[in-house]
Amino acid sequence: MSKLPLRDRHVVLTRPEGRGADWKDHLMEAGASVAELPLIEISFEPDAIVLTEVLDGMGEYDWLVFTSPNGVRGFFDRFFERFPDIRSVGGVKIACVGPATEKAVRSFHLEPDLTAAQADAVSLARKLITDFNVENQKILVAAGNLSTAELPRLLMEDGLAIVDVLRVYSTEEKPVTESPEAAEFRARGADAIVFASPSAVESFMHQAASLRPAAGARQPKAIAIGATTADAMKRSGIPLAAVATAPTAQAVCDAVITALQS
Repeated sequence: MSKLPLRDRHVVLTRPEGRGADWKDHLMEAGASVAELPLIEISFEPDAIVLTEVLDGMGEYDWLVFTSPNGVRGFFDRFFERFPDIRSVGGVKIACVGPATEKAVRSFHLEPDLTAAQADAVSLARKLITDFNVENQKILVAAGNLSTAELPRLLMEDGLAIVDVLRVYSTEEKPVTESPEAAEFRARGADAIVFASPSAVESFMHQAASLRPAAGARQPKAIAIGATTADAMKRSGIPLAAVATAPTAQAVCDAVITALQS
C-alpha cells in the first residue's frame, strides 16, 4: 500500500502563473495531482519618474523595507537595470515581512537586518519601531499596489521616520472563466483548493458563478496560505478547512494533508 498521504487526491493552486512550482512539486511528491488556476497576475511596471528619483538617491536611505517576495523581485529587477553591482545598494539596512520575503532577499546574497516573524506589515512596523530608533531615519518601502498604508503610516506617525513608498509591482484580477483550467475545474472539481492571497480570494468570488464544480464533481476543501488570506476567506463566506503555518511549500503541503485527513 502507498504511504503517500495525498495519493489519488487532486489539488488546485491559485498562485500567479510561474509562481507555484515549488508548491506543486511538494504536493506531487506527496502523491497529489496538481492543477493551476491563476486567479491574479503580477506586473512589474513601477512609475518611471519615481523609480529614477529613488535610485538616484539610493545612498540617502537608512532602511529598505520589503513587504513581499514580489517586492524584492520587482525592486532588484529594476535596480540591476541601473546598477551592475549589488554593492551599489550601499549601507542601507534591510527589513522584511515574513520568512518568504527574507528568503527572496537572501537569494541576492543580502542578509536582512530585521524580519517580522508574523508575515504582516503592521507587525514589521511595530518591531522596527521597538527594536530600532527610526526617528528621522529615511526609509524606502518597496511594495505592491495593494499593500496596506498602515506600514508607512506607523513608521511616520509612531516612529517619526521619513518614508518613501515605491510601488514596484501591481496585482490585478485575471479572468479565467473561459480558460481550459477553469473548464477542467468545473468538470472535475478538486479535493482541495489553495488560496495564496486575499486578492486571489477576491478574484475567485468575482468569478465564482462560472467556477462552480458540476454536479457529481469533487467539492474542494479550501486552504489559506496564512492568517490574512484566511480572514479574507471568512469575510467572503468560503469555508476554511486549514491554514498553512508559513507561506512555504512544505507548510502548504502539510495544511492540505491536514484538511483532507480531517
